[in-house]
Amino acid sequence: MGTLRKSDLSARVASKLGGSRAQGEESLNAVLASIRAALKSGDRVVLTGFGTFEVRRVKARKVRPIRGGKSGSLITVPSHKRVGFTPGADLSSAAR
Repeated sequence: MGTLRKSDLSARVASKLGGSRAQGEESLNAVLASIRAALKSGDRVVLTGFGTFEVRRVKARKVRPIRGGKSGSLITVPSHKRVGFTPGADLSSAAR
């Protein structure tokens, strides 16, 4: 099992479209930029069969420090946003 990097993915997109590697990278970048812009504006991105990307709010919580926490006191991680991904049915069945 290997690692598929962005350049590998863009090469695969190019071969599927029958274009050059540069066209594959341009296509992949356009898709990723569209997803990024939609998430930034607060929209959910639903790719049927693949999955759903959405911005989620994480509540503030108290945790023990991972390093340098000799006293054992809790520190507060402030509330923040993060991108969440829920896999779709096709993707879930492909991973099994």
